[in-house]
Amino acid sequence: MRFETLDIIIEGRNDTVFLFLSGAFHKELIPQMREKFAVLLQDGNRRFMVNMENVTYIDESVVQMFLQILNSVKAKGGELGLIFKNETLTRAFAPFFNLIPVYPDDSTAAPTGLLATLRRRGVLLSRKTGVRISRPVAIFVLIVLCGWFATLLFIIRLQNSHLKEQQQELYELTTYKQHAIIEINRMQERLRPMEQLGILKDTIAQKP
Repeated sequence: MRFETLDIIIEGRNDTVFLFLSGAFHKELIPQMREKFAVLLQDGNRRFMVNMENVTYIDESVVQMFLQILNSVKAKGGELGLIFKNETLTRAFAPFFNLIPVYPDDSTAAPTGLLATLRRRGVLLSRKTGVRISRPVAIFVLIVLCGWFATLLFIIRLQNSHLKEQQQELYELTTYKQHAIIEINRMQERLRPMEQLGILKDTIAQKP
């Protein structure tokens, strides 16, 4: 019987339910898998990770089943991810990497800290498509980038204004210097005849 060819182990880790599958996954096992997810959802579980790294064979209808389960989980505000990196499953799920998140190992699927928060808000990793960002996260990133851009523009405008003020001050000082030189030359021209007659010298000498 094919029903004995697939081993299923269920393990809870914090708020995530891990299902470890090993063996051949034939279509006859689809009702059993649907039932397990239905019970887990009824118990209030919302985050699921299915580790299929040790699955040696998977029927095409099983792939469609996981897509349907994904829709059911999302309808209840949950999350479903798959864990594998073997060639058999990669070929089977390759057309759907943009629909269902795939992780290479357990540690990547259930991280802690900021990465976990971002992933639960919509950052899903895929070996084929890279990083896919959900609309709320995209809007948040866009707002942050716009804020940085606006701040940069403000700093540039402030610096330009300061440079213009310095240029104006330099122009005024240069103009004042040129006028002062012209006035000094004029005064020297006026005083030169008096110096030649000795009048200016005598006047300066008579001062106490």
